[in-house]
Amino acid sequence: MPPKDLSDAVLALNNHDASGRPKERAHPLISRPAVTPSLPEPPWHASEGRRNVSPMEGLDQYFEALVLANPGLRARVGNPDEMRSNRMNATLDLLKHRVTAPEPGMPESETGGVITALNEEAVICAVLGNKSGLNLAVSYEAFATKMLGALRQDLIFTRQLIAAGRQPYWLGLPVVLTSHTWENGKNELSHQDTTAAETMWAEMSDLSRVVFPVDWNSAVACLRDVFRSHGAIWTMVVPKREVPDVLSPELAQRVLADGAVCLRDVGGDDPELILVAVGAYQLAETLTASDRLKEKSVRHRVIVMVEPGRFRSPRDDHEAKMTASDATLEMFFPETAGARVFVSHTRPEPLGGLLRRLDTGSRKSRFLGFCGRGGTLDADGMLFANRSTWAHVLAAAADVTGRRALDFLTEAEFDAVQGRRAPAGVLFKGHDV
Repeated sequence: MPPKDLSDAVLALNNHDASGRPKERAHPLISRPAVTPSLPEPPWHASEGRRNVSPMEGLDQYFEALVLANPGLRARVGNPDEMRSNRMNATLDLLKHRVTAPEPGMPESETGGVITALNEEAVICAVLGNKSGLNLAVSYEAFATKMLGALRQDLIFTRQLIAAGRQPYWLGLPVVLTSHTWENGKNELSHQDTTAAETMWAEMSDLSRVVFPVDWNSAVACLRDVFRSHGAIWTMVVPKREVPDVLSPELAQRVLADGAVCLRDVGGDDPELILVAVGAYQLAETLTASDRLKEKSVRHRVIVMVEPGRFRSPRDDHEAKMTASDATLEMFFPETAGARVFVSHTRPEPLGGLLRRLDTGSRKSRFLGFCGRGGTLDADGMLFANRSTWAHVLAAAADVTGRRALDFLTEAEFDAVQGRRAPAGVLFKGHDV
């Protein structure tokens, strides 16, 4: 096509001044002031270590409080399935399923705020479209993979908006992945998949925030931080079952601010081994391993890492603003403590790639996590099948510190780790696996 024809076509279409038609980037729908919500104080649990509770119930209580505190913001929940099973009872009773013909006595309404469909892409688009409102999506972890395409398109748009010098006005979106891999044995391996979090790690970490709350307080602290942000999508991997309160309100807020916190420092400021836990069930196993290491007088540190993306090598200036500095890394992971064991909710390989800054090499660092082993197993069975129990952590710790596994484990425990005997009554007391 002749260049003049192209130039004439551009002039014919780019007639905004003459026609009085605003350009899309200047349209009022994309030029709104930033949404500023009222953020009530989260329902903290005052003391850690007192009880086992479901972090999903904490999210439910706090989201209900957020909706009630912000009547001017349209609340919308994307629900592929199982609101009550996922412990979102108060939210459902308040907002109700949107239906065309409500049934008496059911939490249903023609104007309900819970958009329910057995179609993950449809429900995530329902909340992505509610740009000036208060949104939440809840999915079984294994099926959130169906949401990834739509989420990625939204992240691309937001990134390009920022690159053009504009800031997103809409609030952060929590995409809560629960009934997750380590606690969902009812339907076998089809319901055990960590892909969604691993894929969202690949997106730019300033807008794609992937977080693993480990208890009630860290879950509600995370939800508050979501609604303090604008334009970000927060993938929150949250236990549905009861897990121990581990973090005080103060520690929960600190771990969200820094991405990690040192929960134990055994033996002083010169650890020879660092244990890193990503995920609630992984933290429980790591703390059990830490108890044994303390008995053996091994100087070590336990790090709870709730947002691994904060410790990656930044890929551009935007990402660099939220990733940890070299000084922060040295504070958590001193170079003198080269022996490290990472225990992850996810597959170990994606985490190893993400945390290249912390990887001290194959002889000194070990990454444990989901190995694709599943079935109709309880949480302990999943941990054993995927080589992530406290005993496997100790075997890895022995390896990276140049010891023998039997320095930390009894012969029966070591035989179980090696698959030479059943773990019931050895690694897991009082029940069968």
